[in-house]
Amino acid sequence: MDYCPYYPPITLRKTFDKDRSPSPSASDITLRRMFDFEAVHLVDKDNDTPNMADSNMLIPRPQGSLSKPNHGGYTLRHALGWDDKTYKEVQEGLHGVCEKYLDISTTFPKQTPDTVSKFLQAAREQFPIFGKYVNLWPAGDFATMYLKNKVGSDRAKTRARTDK
Repeated sequence: MDYCPYYPPITLRKTFDKDRSPSPSASDITLRRMFDFEAVHLVDKDNDTPNMADSNMLIPRPQGSLSKPNHGGYTLRHALGWDDKTYKEVQEGLHGVCEKYLDISTTFPKQTPDTVSKFLQAAREQFPIFGKYVNLWPAGDFATMYLKNKVGSDRAKTRARTDK
């Protein structure tokens, strides 16, 4: 008979608590909402506002920080659940609205309340779908990311010019 050494399993050296929280289910991790974009264009003829009298019907902002999904936050693309074409059209359209109403040399939180208000109003007029969301949060999030990237890109270009 050949000699065969015995190696104990690694788990004998490590103990696991019985009350560990279970991993989230796959459905919790991959939750996606699909929205009916046709229904968004239903408008009251009397006052020209979307049929959303009750604020409970509005979609709230997700919990956590924008663009920090690994730290309890969310990505705008997944939170909205829009198809890629719609997302890209809205994103590019809002870039123009940002450039028209906001100071693109500074980030969104540093904008004046008056300019933010004008921006949100213009965003809602151009994209009525934002009327489905509490405080038009997707428009603000699109602007936040656009200005953050724009300011960062401009700073990098300035640094590159001064380093030469």
